[in-house]
Amino acid sequence: MSFDELMAHASEIKFLAIKRALDEHETEPEYARQGVDGYYQQVIEPLFKPFSRIPDPAGYQPMIDDLSAAMHDLSGGHIDQDPIDKNPYLANPTLEKIHTASDYLQDWSGQAAMQFKQKFLDPFPAISANQFILTAILKAALEAHQAMWSKTRDDIDKIAHATMDAFDNKCCDKNTWNVTFTVLSSIGATAAAILTVATEGAAAPLLLSVVGAAAQVGATLPPDSLSDPPKGGGETALQIINSMKAAIDQLTKVVEKAEAFIAEKVTGVTDLLATTEPFFVAARPALASLPQGGLTGTGGLGESG
Repeated sequence: MSFDELMAHASEIKFLAIKRALDEHETEPEYARQGVDGYYQQVIEPLFKPFSRIPDPAGYQPMIDDLSAAMHDLSGGHIDQDPIDKNPYLANPTLEKIHTASDYLQDWSGQAAMQFKQKFLDPFPAISANQFILTAILKAALEAHQAMWSKTRDDIDKIAHATMDAFDNKCCDKNTWNVTFTVLSSIGATAAAILTVATEGAAAPLLLSVVGAAAQVGATLPPDSLSDPPKGGGETALQIINSMKAAIDQLTKVVEKAEAFIAEKVTGVTDLLATTEPFFVAARPALASLPQGGLTGTGGLGESG
């Protein structure tokens, strides 16, 4: 494809439309006010300009890589793969050291020792696993957005080429004008992310409906009428340009629907986070609320030996 030349394509389409209208001595009501040149000057390039400014999909990759690196740090081995795209993650040996912490604390007694084991050491594997899953969900959402913009670039470029082909008489009716949009098929939904109960305050595991790039999650959204090839083509310059406008309008709606779908899934996850903090964060130590004079003794740090 040639997205980087999109505005050059728009300029070429404008030239071809003006040439066809003048060569064929077309008389359309739309030309009456500004003439052929003025009409197509005002219509064509402004339709393509917003698409020329859409985010570069490559710009998402550093953020995706950072989240993948965080997943490597959070991988404790009890979850050995990304819950969204199923890619493997080796266990981080540093996290494994938490399992031996209780051995070093055998001589520590008192309420603080008991609470440290029950509220931090015991739920640590579940909390770190949930943080791993949450990071995977964020990474998948970025990958979905990346895929959406990549396909948007492809689809607007298809419209430009189909329009130029129409002026070159390679396409002249709705049967040969064939622009199928791929934006919605580039993202998919999955419900495979399961958060584990981490503390007494959480009642049961939670199943999350999340979003990712179809290439990663292996599933696309159901067929959608917006993705069907728009009817287009035509003989006159105005008919061809109107077909192009209709296709761009439809593509805009497809992109808006894809963005809304991604936003819905991400919002659902963030709303859940607001009510499930114990799934991701260790309980606040009771010692943090004790007055300075109460830190020692069995009711505070306890005793050793």
